[in-house]
Amino acid sequence: MRIQDLLIPGEKPAQASAAKGKGPARPDATPDTQYYAVEFIHDTICPFCYIGMKNLLKATDIHRSKYPDDVFEITCTPFILGPTAKTSCYDKVPYYTAERGLPSSRFAVWDRLAEDAGIKFSWQGRTGNSRNSHKLLRFALQTTPTRQKSSELTTYRPTAPMPAYPPCTLRAPNTPVSLPQPRGPDLQVRLLDAITTNYHEHDKDLSDPQFLVEITRMVTGFPEDEIRAVLESAEWDHTIDMLSYEVQNRISVRSQSAGPIVAVPTMVLNNKWVYGGFQNVDDIVDQFELLRRGSNPIKEYTTSSLVLEGGTADTNARQAAMARENAHKAGGNRNN
Repeated sequence: MRIQDLLIPGEKPAQASAAKGKGPARPDATPDTQYYAVEFIHDTICPFCYIGMKNLLKATDIHRSKYPDDVFEITCTPFILGPTAKTSCYDKVPYYTAERGLPSSRFAVWDRLAEDAGIKFSWQGRTGNSRNSHKLLRFALQTTPTRQKSSELTTYRPTAPMPAYPPCTLRAPNTPVSLPQPRGPDLQVRLLDAITTNYHEHDKDLSDPQFLVEITRMVTGFPEDEIRAVLESAEWDHTIDMLSYEVQNRISVRSQSAGPIVAVPTMVLNNKWVYGGFQNVDDIVDQFELLRRGSNPIKEYTTSSLVLEGGTADTNARQAAMARENAHKAGGNRNN
């Protein structure tokens, strides 16, 4: 089964270059403050991931309107759907149909779901390999490439200084920033918003190095020579490829039953709950509410979710793993 077959909902079961000035301190956490770490596993080229990102950001806005002191840190993990794709080599429509093997009817599905998210897709323009965009997203999180999980690079502390520009926003700025921005999850999500919005709605080519340099400078304020060095770095290439490979094969430490992460977008909430596949805004808000109440997501989550805590998995995943194990044993017995 190909990855793209798993993407339709319901179809299938602060370092260098950081600003030196300090903004106002965050208020101390109160007993009612809740912290949410969200690992967003995605590919920048994936329309479902773009809709999922917009839904996630809207869900955090809705939640914060009810609980203004709650804190979210969203980090991005690459899941490259077309690792062998060339740079700036395809028109969008032929890329998704001929190169990715998707039916032409998929565009109507994307457009319908996008309307609910306030998105207007454009299917014009060029496209290509998404690796470089992921390199720069990671560069917004750390100065040197490592294979740490992105969720291990969160920065929140109750008394930490707020970002210089603009405080606590997860949306891309409309004008270039005047100073280099502090690295961290907020900056990474702002850059993700800028790259994907320009690609999916404004015909920019996310594989074009010049576009990536310009948009990254606008959002981060990092020097151009640093940005170009990342784009040209074989070490960054290897790191992103390994992060993508590892997340596609990630399983619970204590059990083989949890299975791989096989669909994008996928969210890992608070480093435990794997909320897989496309989700609408209301569903995401409901999951935040469940976590805040301390409800047990093993029972509450959708059947597409995998549960990492203790190495358990949802019923469907456990049954599939058991079936694979039984088939393997049966094959072994026949060979004896």
